[in-house]
Amino acid sequence: MEDSPDLDDVHSTIKGEVEEKRGKWGKRISFWGSFVLATAVTFWYYTHTPPDTEEMKQMRLFFKNNANEVMSFVNLPHEEMVERAKKMDHPFYKTFPRKTAIERDKIRALVHISTDYTPNQYWFNIVSLWLIAFTTLWFLGLMIEASLIIVQKEREDRLRKLHLEGKGRQK
Repeated sequence: MEDSPDLDDVHSTIKGEVEEKRGKWGKRISFWGSFVLATAVTFWYYTHTPPDTEEMKQMRLFFKNNANEVMSFVNLPHEEMVERAKKMDHPFYKTFPRKTAIERDKIRALVHISTDYTPNQYWFNIVSLWLIAFTTLWFLGLMIEASLIIVQKEREDRLRKLHLEGKGRQK
C-alpha cells in the first residue's frame, strides 16, 4: 500500500497556499490604497492651498534679499516708519505704513517666513507631503495587516487547543 498523504497535511498545505495568496493581496491593497489616499490628500492640499502668484513670489524674494532692512523697517514705531518710508524708493516702504494693523501683522509674518524662501519651495513641500502621507498610510496598512494575522493565528491556536481538549475528554 502506498503512503497516502494525511488529510491534515493536505488541509494545512491548501490553507497555507490560501493564506499566502491572501497575504499578497493584502500587501497590494495596502500599497495601492496608500498610494491613492496619499495622492488624494496631496491633491486636496493643492486645491486648498494654491501656489504663490508671481507678485507674491516677487515680494517674498524682495523680503529674502533685503531681510535685515525690511525686518528693521517693519519693527519701527509708526512715526519713524513714516519718516523712513519717505526716504525709500521701493513701493513696499511707501504702502506698508498705510496698511491696517492686521494687514501689517500678516506682512510681518510673511517677512519672517520669507527669510529662507525659494521659488520652488511650494513644489518641494507638495512632494514631501505626498511622501510623508504615503509612507505613513502604508505603514499603518502593514501594521493592521500584521495585527489581523496575529489575531487569526491566536484564534486558530485557541480552536486547536479546544479541539484537542475535546478529544482528550472523549477518551
